[in-house]
Amino acid sequence: MADDQQSASAPQSGLSPEQLEGSQHLEKRSVGGEARYYVKDLEKHLRAWNHPNPDGLVAYFSPDGRFHAQGVEREHQLALIGMMGGVVA
Repeated sequence: MADDQQSASAPQSGLSPEQLEGSQHLEKRSVGGEARYYVKDLEKHLRAWNHPNPDGLVAYFSPDGRFHAQGVEREHQLALIGMMGGVVA
C-alpha cells in the first residue's frame, strides 16, 4: 500500500504533539527526516490481547496524531490508541 493511502486509512488518535512527546509509552525516532513516536513494548501488549503473531510488528504515531500499525488488527489499534489516552476521531 502506498504511503499516502496508508496515511489516509490510519486512525486519527486525537493526541497532540505535546502528548506524543510527553508519553512514557512512546519512543521518538526520526525516519527519513520524519519524526515518529513508536509504541514501546508493542509485542507485550499484543500478546496480552492474544494477537496471533505480534513478533516483529511495529506501531507508531506520526506528529499529526495518526496511528500507523500495519499487521495489527483494527480492534487492537483502537485499544493501543486508548491506552495512550487518545480518542479515535
